[in-house]
Amino acid sequence: MAAVIPASLGAALVTFITVTGAFTWNGADNVEAAGSPDGFHYWLMTACYLPLPAWGPLLAVVTVAYHRRRRPGRGR
Repeated sequence: MAAVIPASLGAALVTFITVTGAFTWNGADNVEAAGSPDGFHYWLMTACYLPLPAWGPLLAVVTVAYHRRRRPGRGR
C-alpha cells in the first residue's frame, strides 16, 4: 500500500491537471503572450503534448495491475 496510495493520488492529480490544461491550452492569456509559438511551431508543440492526457489514466491502470499482483493472500 506504500506504493499504491501515492500512485493512485498521483494518477488522479495528473489526470486533473492535464484535463484542465487541455481546456485552457488555447486561452487568450496563453496564445497571445509574448514569446508564444505560432504557426508551425504552435502545431509542433501541440503534437508533442498530445499524449500527455493519457499519462494519468495509464498510471492508474498500472497502479491497479501492481496492486492486484502484489496483494496479500493471492495464493501463489
